[in-house]
Amino acid sequence: MTDWNERITGALVARYFDSACEEDRSYLRLRVSALFPGFDTAHPDEKESFLEAAESLERKGLAKLHWEKRGKGERLKTLTCENFEALFEETGRSYPKPEVAEIKAMLDAKAEDMIAGMEKTQTTENIIALLKSLSLSFSLREIGQGIDENAMAELVRFLELSRRPDRLKKVTTRALSILLYSDSKRLENLMSLCAPLLARSQKAMPFEQPERSYPEALISGRLIFECENSDVPMVNAGGVILNIPLESATAFGHIRPFSEKSAKTVLTIENKETFFALGSPRNNGECENVSRYDCFLYVGGYPNRAAATLIKILSASGFAFFHAGDLDPDGILILQNIGDIAQKPVSPVRMDADTFDKYRPWARTLGKPMLQQIKKIRGETSAIPEIAGLLRRIGETGLGVEQEIIDYR
Repeated sequence: MTDWNERITGALVARYFDSACEEDRSYLRLRVSALFPGFDTAHPDEKESFLEAAESLERKGLAKLHWEKRGKGERLKTLTCENFEALFEETGRSYPKPEVAEIKAMLDAKAEDMIAGMEKTQTTENIIALLKSLSLSFSLREIGQGIDENAMAELVRFLELSRRPDRLKKVTTRALSILLYSDSKRLENLMSLCAPLLARSQKAMPFEQPERSYPEALISGRLIFECENSDVPMVNAGGVILNIPLESATAFGHIRPFSEKSAKTVLTIENKETFFALGSPRNNGECENVSRYDCFLYVGGYPNRAAATLIKILSASGFAFFHAGDLDPDGILILQNIGDIAQKPVSPVRMDADTFDKYRPWARTLGKPMLQQIKKIRGETSAIPEIAGLLRRIGETGLGVEQEIIDYR
């Protein structure tokens, strides 16, 4: 097979999977202008190679060639394919329609096996519902994405194990992957491969999907962390910086300052260097602009799940939110995102035109992609007086100021 043979048939196969939702399609069509955009300026040998490959596929009954009116041999306009089975045979791949039917049957059979089984737990019922939903959702699109019969059988193996949640506890994802597949990375890759299908099949997963992600958040302040399942709170009397993983964050039900007060404040901080400068308990009380905050939370850009969990708890605990970040469109969008998570207003700190003007000599030029982020800033955010002034400066200059160079004292 020549290079152009492979490119044409590969494009037809891709088109087949792209149009998988068009159940009544009887043919595939490729425009030469998309398949070979540089045809007019290509070397004559390359043009000839392309046309020879197209005509060869036509002789095999795989494609029909459609020429522009000015005459055959001058310009090929489109290629169409009606013989899908022959197309896949030409590429050395199995025709996928039967495989889709086999996968659906396998999923249905496994659901029936679980229904007939003795174990009737809520987890099992949820997994049965997921299997049925997967069967309904599975299509040619999934085959095109690489989810074949083997991958679905491996997913079912994991679902069977998930009927016993205790089997998933106290074991790492890679150790579990070896147990299931004798491959330490297969489970992680399988979940990534099947993520879109799982999301479409059922919004609420009947199990916690395994992953090798352990988000953490840095928080400081003289705070009391009340746990939902314990009468004994965790007290940070010294206000030291704590590293809170997601699992610990989800255990907290309420956070309050060590000294009770009516107005509670948290300063979320975008960048780590600034967080350590402001959130450290060293010299607390010496700077009024900093000591006015009861809590400091490092968000590291857009908050990860651990930081987002703490934001929600702080919000429910009655804290007022302030944010210090980069003076650029992304910095403003992070402030907006924190407000969305907290479900309450967030006041900018040193994110204004005056601070921009002060540090403009050390500002950096913003690229077009960054400036286009301004379109994502909603009206209620851009209406905040400090943000409105800052956006004007950014628009006028095309510059941005990094948080780390700002003195917050």
